[in-house]
Formats: sequence, C-alpha cells, structure tokens
Amino acid sequence: MNIFTRRQFLHTTALASLAAIPQVGAQDTGARPAKIRIGQIGTAHAHAAGKMDTMRKSAEYEVVGVVEPDAERRAKAELSATYQGVPWMTEEQLLNTPGLQAVAVETGIANLVPTATRCIAAGKHVHLDKPGGESLPAFKALLDDATRRKLTVQMGYMFRYNPGVLLLRQFLKEGWLGDIFEVHTVISKVVPPDPANAPADTMAHTTPEP
Repeated sequence: MNIFTRRQFLHTTALASLAAIPQVGAQDTGARPAKIRIGQIGTAHAHAAGKMDTMRKSAEYEVVGVVEPDAERRAKAELSATYQGVPWMTEEQLLNTPGLQAVAVETGIANLVPTATRCIAAGKHVHLDKPGGESLPAFKALLDDATRRKLTVQMGYMFRYNPGVLLLRQFLKEGWLGDIFEVHTVISKVVPPDPANAPADTMAHTTPEP
C-alpha cells in the first residue's frame, strides 16, 4: 500500500485544477488538447522546486521558462536538477512568450501578490502559492482584477479539500457550533530556531504580532 506524505500530496495535486484552463489552439477533433504553456516566476518559496518538478513531469504542461531576478538565488537554482534544461529569462520575456497561458508565482511572500498582479495584467492565469501576500486589500484587488478579466487565480493550499476542513465547513454552514467568537488553529511543523533559516511558507506564521 502506497502512502503519500502531505508534501508529496501537495506536489502531485497542487496544480491539478489548472488543467481546466482553456487550451490555446485545441480543436474539437477528439485529439489530445495541446499542452498548457506555463512559466514560473521566483524560486524563493519553499514550494517552488516541488511545483516546477510537478509541472515538468506532468503530460498536461509545457514549461516555457523560469524567472529569478536575484542573482544569488538563480545561481543556486541553476545547480539543481529541478531546473536543468529550463530556459531562464526575465519577467518581461516570460510574460511576452507566445502562447503563454499561465504562471506559477513562487517568489518570497512579500512579492507574491505584486508579481501575480502583473501576471493578471498581462492576461495570464495564475497559480499563487500561499499565503496571499501581506495585505488583504491588495490580495482582494488582485482577485477583483482577475474576475474582471475572466482569469483564474488558483491558491496553492493543500487543506482546501481536507475531509476535516470540509466537515468543519459543514458545521459552520449548519450552525452546529453556534456563534463563533474565537478561533485557534495549529499546524504541526518543525521550524528552525533561527527564523532566517525558516522555509518561506513558515515565515508568515513565525512573525510575532505587534
């Protein structure tokens, strides 16, 4: 019996719903639709490498390029098998690649929403890793702009279809828990003592409240 770890599950399913994006040039002839042309901006996020591995292994996607403006991060990524053979380019070059349909945004947390906003403005669907930036109004503006342009913003969040989360949503919908006035949540994860060495997806949860 094969048992998936949470990270393996994330890597193999996080981009699955992007397959629903309309295929450029696909014809209703019974033939297999063209692959989704996708690129990645950023390698700083803790899930960046896993996302790239998933896209490259999938028969649904054609990875056209990766962007990393930080020279030190790019040099490190270039040594990884994950990015071997993937064209490196600027953000402008990626967003102007003919036939590009979607972009996986895998920057550091502070740059997630600004980068995704530029992708939406360029007319591309976006897979945005969590969290949705550092500003709720900025995140809402991103989603509103995507809605106006009829584009998809897919949040990379592995608990969306977790049975426990779905059950809790039902509890809330049915009013079985009464009036909710406080919420306390915990995710079990080992975080390095030095925040500077913490993975990108833990930083938002380790910053002390003011």
